[in-house]
Amino acid sequence: MMDMTDLIPLPFLATLALTYSAWVALSLAMDRHYADINGRGAEPSAVSRKRGRWLGTLALTAAFAVCVRDSGWGIGPVAWLGTMTVAALLLVLQLCYAPKSVPRTGKPVLWLAGLLTLAALAT
Repeated sequence: MMDMTDLIPLPFLATLALTYSAWVALSLAMDRHYADINGRGAEPSAVSRKRGRWLGTLALTAAFAVCVRDSGWGIGPVAWLGTMTVAALLLVLQLCYAPKSVPRTGKPVLWLAGLLTLAALAT
């Protein structure tokens, strides 16, 4: 009998969760997206802006490491770019149609990304 990991590989799910949470963190560090989510005229504080940039960069780096570890140097960077594109598309659609839901989905996906990454690196 097939299970879920036969259909969707664990490293892909980890990379998708990492890249989505990275884009969420980076978008919350930007004035325009922060104002879209929190109301007109709202701006992120300097601390939250810096935290968002660091978390986004760290998550994208971790996603790159997962892809390269899973697929090697020949395909890993290409898979990473493709997964970043899919995650960015998901976030763009969410920012267009339901911007207030971004913080509600961003934090749980960040925790899920951590768990999936640990599971993907452990196998």
